[in-house]
Amino acid sequence: MAAPRTAEPVRPPKLDKVRTAGGVVGEALLEVQEILGREGAGAAQALGDVGLFRVGSQAGEERAGFSGRAMVQVMTSDQSPDWPAISACLQSAEVGAQMADYFVGVLVDEALEPAFEAALRAENSLGVIVRGLNGAFLGWLPVGFRCEDLVLLLGAIRQATTSAPEKSPIYVWLLESPAPVDDLVRKGQADLAARYIDLLAEFEGENSPAVQAAEARLPR
Repeated sequence: MAAPRTAEPVRPPKLDKVRTAGGVVGEALLEVQEILGREGAGAAQALGDVGLFRVGSQAGEERAGFSGRAMVQVMTSDQSPDWPAISACLQSAEVGAQMADYFVGVLVDEALEPAFEAALRAENSLGVIVRGLNGAFLGWLPVGFRCEDLVLLLGAIRQATTSAPEKSPIYVWLLESPAPVDDLVRKGQADLAARYIDLLAEFEGENSPAVQAAEARLPR
């Protein structure tokens, strides 16, 4: 990978003129449903999921909107000479410890999503962009970043944050009761209920009592 470069979460030049390619991600149930129902970028990717990072920008928005967590977006491709080092980095215990309970990891395949954050990346040669749910720019790293720089960046963002991530309403409801599953099933939306349960399992674990209670309400 490239020579050591700074990991401070500073603002790149002309950032105010750039909007996130995915738009603002909301926390309300209807906004999460809208993201879940979209088709387009992120549906079929050449890269595979790695560690806590899942492939696809829209899948990242879905997961961030559900969990209330900021997005750590890593732009690369399986053809990049940096990919083996990036893959190892994203699976490291040090990155996992910083990601836990605060960030959603997003892998963006540059070959399949060339328009993702295109203006910002072209102007500043960025390999990592961290954004909050409201689209706020939280930090960045250049192409060829070192793994230790990613760990430092995520740690700095966590330390600068004064509040924990705010879970979406559907996340909170499912933690309290499986009733939302019953409601969706009655409305003929069992598939949507199953996807919410998958998201809950990602963030709470397959053995979570809330996950198991929700799964038990799905039609067999």
